[in-house]
Amino acid sequence: MKNKLLYTIIINIFGCICFSCNSFLSEQSQDQAYVRSYSDLDELLAGSVYMKSHYVDYDYASFSKEIYYPYIHYMADETQISTTGQQGYTTAPNSLFGYYTWQQEVGKDHENSTVWKEEQDWQNLYNYINITNLILSLINEQKVTTISDQENVNRIKGESHFLRGAYYFTLANLYGKPYSPATASSDLAVPLKLTEYIEDKTYSRASVEAVYEQVLKDLLAAEKYFKDIPSKSVIRAGHSATCLLLSRVYLYMQNYKETMTWAKACLEECPHLINLNTFTGEDFLTKTSPELIFTMGSNHLPINITAKKGEFEISKDLYDCYEPGDLRAQHFVALEEGHYLYKKTHFASGNINISDNFAFRSAEAYLNLAEAAACLGGEYTTEALNAYNTLKQNRMTPETFTREEHLSGESLVNAIRQERRKELCLEGHRWFDLRRYMVNDLYPYEKTLTNIYTVYKYSYTSYSYELTLYRKYSLPPHDGAWTLPIPLEELNSNYGMPNNERGVRNYESLL
Repeated sequence: MKNKLLYTIIINIFGCICFSCNSFLSEQSQDQAYVRSYSDLDELLAGSVYMKSHYVDYDYASFSKEIYYPYIHYMADETQISTTGQQGYTTAPNSLFGYYTWQQEVGKDHENSTVWKEEQDWQNLYNYINITNLILSLINEQKVTTISDQENVNRIKGESHFLRGAYYFTLANLYGKPYSPATASSDLAVPLKLTEYIEDKTYSRASVEAVYEQVLKDLLAAEKYFKDIPSKSVIRAGHSATCLLLSRVYLYMQNYKETMTWAKACLEECPHLINLNTFTGEDFLTKTSPELIFTMGSNHLPINITAKKGEFEISKDLYDCYEPGDLRAQHFVALEEGHYLYKKTHFASGNINISDNFAFRSAEAYLNLAEAAACLGGEYTTEALNAYNTLKQNRMTPETFTREEHLSGESLVNAIRQERRKELCLEGHRWFDLRRYMVNDLYPYEKTLTNIYTVYKYSYTSYSYELTLYRKYSLPPHDGAWTLPIPLEELNSNYGMPNNERGVRNYESLL
């Protein structure tokens, strides 16, 4: 039975994550007295540390406290606003204007009104981190009498380390510069807090290198604790998910041999790929997919991208990546009646409990392996080609699939990156990938992003919606807006903490 008193005390104490002396009590919390067994900590972990699956609605803004960085899908080149002259009912473009057009103040709309709580993701993720700190401080005090008890304790440790590592990795890539081996020790990321007690201090931003070191420390600890323990379900982290995330972290760090090691470890346990030639399901992305390794959170994309005409849709730039015979052009995205539609999963009233930014699939392991091996080159090129061809063969019609045998070096890396874009679209990867490509030592890739923003207003003269604002915004490579600003509340609470510099965003009027 849930210990409601335990939940109440812990959440009240750790709910405020602003790192100021005014926000944290100086003494250590005494809520250990309410933890009677590891089961209490397991319930706390499941209910208060994993990303939550919430009711899906048209209105991003009113649900901003309950969803997780949805803007990640709108800052890169995967979405666009339709300019067909139709007017929809969602408020997503207005709510996400500051992110979609890379503004200096991301929480404001085109009229300079505050429409988004910029600090919400910072608060959510640090709140979860604080609770993992508490769980890890208490778990060794719990009574263990059987082998089953020890396995459960190890699992709780593994999940806590995995989630803390995953959240710090996410924070570092939202609010810190992309990992560059040459500058990671001096580039700033986010504060590190690893203690379970309240500290009367101000915090400073740790370096990108320091945060990544902590991420690896957590994930490697999680891998050890998960060893030989079956995962509870796809909504609880386990060994395979940890191996996959380790391969991703090492790929971002350009440590390609470690990337290969952990991608292979993941594929040893989860090698399954759906062959789209024989796929008959309505949705590709589901909790029962043989490709799915782990997911947490909801998916708001089906309703906020393609539910109504005139709002966001899949970008033409993304759709045009799919070559003839690529079956993802009907199961992932599709062109219907002049609109580029999101098809991986569809809207059904209520929750869509397959995440739009935290769905781990075996396909990524193949891509991580392929990219790392291609970057290593030489004797590893064959492994890169095998992983690349294995994935592509399951996505193309037999008539159009041709096994690639001759690509190598930069040409192969570019082909794998293109495959990554097509395969992992709208799953939270593209923005982070474009950032890391810019600082890649071997094969850097830079792209200027362009987004169009429109506003339609109803005219009682023409009795129709008319285009009243039509602007083009651009984001060049290495612009400061490739990194989100530190929330103002955090800067005010921690005197001297530097912000990420983002200039005023100019635009071209197309009216």
